[in-house]
Amino acid sequence: MNGHTNDHMNDHMNGHTNSHTHGLTNGHMDEPNGEHPYRLMNSNELKSSHQIIPQGKQIHEKDMLKNNILTISQGRKKDEELYFIENIINLNFLWVCDPVMGDNGRLYVDERVVESYKKAIEYVDIITPNQYETELLCGIKINEEKDVIKCLDVLLHKGVKIVIITSVNYNFDKDHLFLYVSFFNNKNKIVYFKYKILKIHFNCFGSGDLFSCLLLSFIVKQKGNILHIISKVLNIVQVIFKHFICISLVNTFVSSV
Repeated sequence: MNGHTNDHMNDHMNGHTNSHTHGLTNGHMDEPNGEHPYRLMNSNELKSSHQIIPQGKQIHEKDMLKNNILTISQGRKKDEELYFIENIINLNFLWVCDPVMGDNGRLYVDERVVESYKKAIEYVDIITPNQYETELLCGIKINEEKDVIKCLDVLLHKGVKIVIITSVNYNFDKDHLFLYVSFFNNKNKIVYFKYKILKIHFNCFGSGDLFSCLLLSFIVKQKGNILHIISKVLNIVQVIFKHFICISLVNTFVSSV
């Protein structure tokens, strides 16, 4: 792969990744007059996942990915659903929430599930919605980057410690996806980062699930800077899906012979 992460922000990863990371300062990445309105963040402005997540929440092997909880429980009574969430909070888990609700403008679940996720957000440590799920949670349609920034702000002010919007599509760039991550830095100011990822023009299902699982695994096993972790995860996801595409194409060719 030909891309690389920015040396000033992320350590160079083993191997290369098709993602580039930029730090945003004003939530707007247009380039008026040829100038870049973003700057790279200094290392003292970055925090590890341990620093961002409250000290009371221990990150170790017992921690779990709370994925699709409310979707699974949509057929249960409301009291049982809330009891399930309260148990998670009381057990003091690190809650990485992948709010599986839909994609590409299509809702997969009952609308009541969306409302349940909105209520549960304040308890979540890390949330990893895609673009459509972010729009559902925030009530904001994403058309340009300033809309993404609004959504990041909404989720952080609701209590989420780290917000990662995993895949944003823009009409002006058909060849890339954009991942955004945001959190409060050690000066208690919101910082935003954007990863520009080469788009794979192939239907790859489960990419969000894979991303969330790998993210939690790296947080538990390696800890350290959340931006480094995301870069590694993106690199792995890209490699896996490129192999998947190669295998699919080979199988298609063999079947047609």
